Amino acid sequence: MSGDGYRVLLQARSWSKRLREKGFTWGQIVDVLALTHRVSSLRLYRLAHGRTAAEVVAMVNDADPAGTAALRESRLYEFECWPGAGRRPPARLLAVLAKIYETDAQSLLCASVVTSYSAADRDLICGADFRDMDANRPPSPDRGSRVTMESSSAAPPADKSLVDASACMRLLRAIGVEETDVKRRELLFELALALGGSKALDLLRVLTPEEEERLAGVLRSTWRVDAATVSTFEKLSMQAHQADDRSGPATLLPVVDRQREAVGRLLVREPMLPNLRDRLLSTYAQMSQLVGFLAYDLREYAVAEQSLSDALRGALDLGDPTLVSYAHYWLGRVAADQSRTAAVLDHAFAVQSWASRSSSKLSLSLHESLFSVAYAAEGDASASARAHDRALASAGAPKDNEPVFLHWISPSALELGRCALLVRLNQAGPAVGPVVTAAQRFLTGLDPKYKRRHGLVLARYASALTMAKEIPEAAAKLMDAAEITRQHSSARLTDEIGQARARLEPWADTTYVRRLDETLRSCGLTWACPTERV
Repeated sequence: MSGDGYRVLLQARSWSKRLREKGFTWGQIVDVLALTHRVSSLRLYRLAHGRTAAEVVAMVNDADPAGTAALRESRLYEFECWPGAGRRPPARLLAVLAKIYETDAQSLLCASVVTSYSAADRDLICGADFRDMDANRPPSPDRGSRVTMESSSAAPPADKSLVDASACMRLLRAIGVEETDVKRRELLFELALALGGSKALDLLRVLTPEEEERLAGVLRSTWRVDAATVSTFEKLSMQAHQADDRSGPATLLPVVDRQREAVGRLLVREPMLPNLRDRLLSTYAQMSQLVGFLAYDLREYAVAEQSLSDALRGALDLGDPTLVSYAHYWLGRVAADQSRTAAVLDHAFAVQSWASRSSSKLSLSLHESLFSVAYAAEGDASASARAHDRALASAGAPKDNEPVFLHWISPSALELGRCALLVRLNQAGPAVGPVVTAAQRFLTGLDPKYKRRHGLVLARYASALTMAKEIPEAAAKLMDAAEITRQHSSARLTDEIGQARARLEPWADTTYVRRLDETLRSCGLTWACPTERV
């Protein structure tokens, strides 16, 4: 076997191993390989099984019941080149290979060449079907409905992967369109498959070829983690935060979670210098926090709490008070959404304690912000307002030496959060003017790429306008917010839209609200059940 041929075999063997672990059948793996390897089905099945020609020849010769087989490697290569070149494989050999490859003999041939065989040979080819031997293949519907203990225990576990056969093929097609270099195409496929599929491919585009090679080597356990590897993961983490602003949590959550798991395995697997470990641990904690936030944005609170707890453990292990306080802050936000006021206060006190040890000025506003939420939930409007004022005073600190994950904190962001509380608690009578002013000011300076934040502000703006009896303007702002849901998958945004629409119910028969309802339906939203998508 030539060097190139052996490289192709090793690559196919690696892909096949990963795809089998994800529940792919041999036929599905062949479909995937066919997108990048323009060879016959007979060869594709051998590549899918990761076997050399010599291994297959030995298996064929051993399988001959009469012991008369004399297949040679050179002849197998000729059969694999047909029909473009080489020789036509005999029907008896195809039946034996079908059993070896756990497929049906017809799949080893192009449909157009089956008719070139005699009637007797076609019967032999059509009757040679060994797909039931494939452990990843679901039971055939004509096998009978009786389920035995043996069949139940032998059944493979359900595939929980993000990447099924069709998604895998879409991924390869996307890579093929964007990348002409075959070697880099294979590398991108391997990385995207390991890190979560086609959405991972979007994140990987920020890496240089050298970074991709290094990352693939580390994931294969053939390279050691070095400073450049840690920088690559930091780069991917930053890109994930930006991707969230563009598309939302639904597609990004599983991808970031897969990357977080990869970093976690490296921390357990490899000894490394203390400074490298600290940087990698910080990346793991920040990725865990992002996973928690994305799950929180989807209203998946159990997943959010688990991931944020992982972030907290990583930050505690690292000894970073800023990161510890940040993890506590988001755990408090999750508790607030579940009306667990005591837990919100616990996390607020924890944020206060850790923020006092941090050099970050912005983190000082986080615990006061949580206190404001907790006091508002208890109905203590004056205490909530005082805590909010203290949070506002710290939120304007310079951001020059602040961690990137705190850069969203600003007086306008906290002001809008406070306004949302007042609106939700129906205490916005005298505060309607400030809410409207804050929303207008915030929208003026907000980059359109921050879609979720833009939509949330519009929905809260609409609620304030409704309380001011500005119904046409409120409906218009809410329609703009609804349009954002076509591009962003935030469940919190759909909830805010639903709550804002509920406030418009007394004016449901007006032209403005009827037009709004038509827009909501066209966006797949139903205001009566704001978390439900049609």
